[in-house]
Amino acid sequence: MRIQSFLLLVVLLALGNRLPSASGRKKGEKSGGCPPDDGPCVLSVPDQCMNDRQCPSTFKCCYRACFRQCVPRVSVKRGSCPEDRLRCLSPTKHTCNQDLDCSGLKRCCPSACGRDCRDPTRG
Repeated sequence: MRIQSFLLLVVLLALGNRLPSASGRKKGEKSGGCPPDDGPCVLSVPDQCMNDRQCPSTFKCCYRACFRQCVPRVSVKRGSCPEDRLRCLSPTKHTCNQDLDCSGLKRCCPSACGRDCRDPTRG
């Protein structure tokens, strides 16, 4: 009985290492988020990183100008941005660049006409 319990414990520990953490991040993924990417695409530039582990401690591997590079991570509040299915007919206008630009629990979310502060959905 002890051997079976031990084997079960080993299997559960091995599986636990392959699951995402309780925060929803993948193994090796750093906390925080990527800054917005409003720049034009530079298609001839190769990726400088493939994941966060390849970046210095306060940097994340993010898409910038359509390729991955190590950039300073930004603080991200809890919850998810609501999906916006509208299409904008006027010029893009951003009222925020990151969550810290928004008051209280609001998040800086993409909308039809740019980024603005919105109440997050749970998740």
